[in-house]
Amino acid sequence: MDTKKQGNISNIIKSKLLIFSILIITNSISVAKDYKSIFNFNINLAEGYEVFNSSNLYDVYNHSTDDPVIKRQLNYVKKQLQNEDIEMFYNFSESPVNNITILVFNNNYKITEKNVLKQCNKILKIERKIGKRKVKLKECRMHNEPFFADWSMYRENDSSYVENAVTQQIIFLYKEKEYVFTSGCWHKCDKNRNHLFNLVKSIKF
Repeated sequence: MDTKKQGNISNIIKSKLLIFSILIITNSISVAKDYKSIFNFNINLAEGYEVFNSSNLYDVYNHSTDDPVIKRQLNYVKKQLQNEDIEMFYNFSESPVNNITILVFNNNYKITEKNVLKQCNKILKIERKIGKRKVKLKECRMHNEPFFADWSMYRENDSSYVENAVTQQIIFLYKEKEYVFTSGCWHKCDKNRNHLFNLVKSIKF
C-alpha cells in the first residue's frame, strides 16, 4: 500500500475512533430527507436521520459530555476534526448509537475482483493495529452501487475498536476522489446496512 493510501485509511480510522467514543450524545442538529452533502452531491436520507457535520462537530461533542475519557479522546482528535470534512448521520428513533459517516479524499487507484480481498485485508490490518482487537472479515466483495462509480467495494467486520459493534463500509472511486461511507452498528445491523446501501444508491451529482 502506498503512503498516500495508508494516510487516507488512517484518517478514516481516527475519525471512527471518535465516533465510537461518543455513544451518549443525543444532540439534534437538523433533520433532512433530501439532503445536499457538503461533498457536493445529493442523497436521499431515510426518514428520521439527523445530520452532523464537521463545521460544528468538535464544539457539539465537546459540550455534550463531562466524561474525562471522552474529553481526552476529543482533545486527541481535535486537530483532525477541525481540518477534516466529515458528515455523520444518526437516527435516534431507531437506535441511540448506530451511525453512518461520510469521508471524501483526493485519490486515484483501482480495485477489481482480483485485488478486492487484498484491499480489505490491508484496511483491516490497519484497523486492528489501532483498535487493538483481533477481528476477522465477515464479508469483502465488489459492489454495484453507485452505478456511475469507476469501481465500488463493500467490506464488513466486527469492530476493531469496541465489542459488540459491526463496521459496514462502502468505498468507491469517482473522478479521482475516494468516497468512504461507513456504518457503525450495535444492533439492527441488517437494517442499518440497508440504510447504508440505499443512501449510496441515491447519490446524485
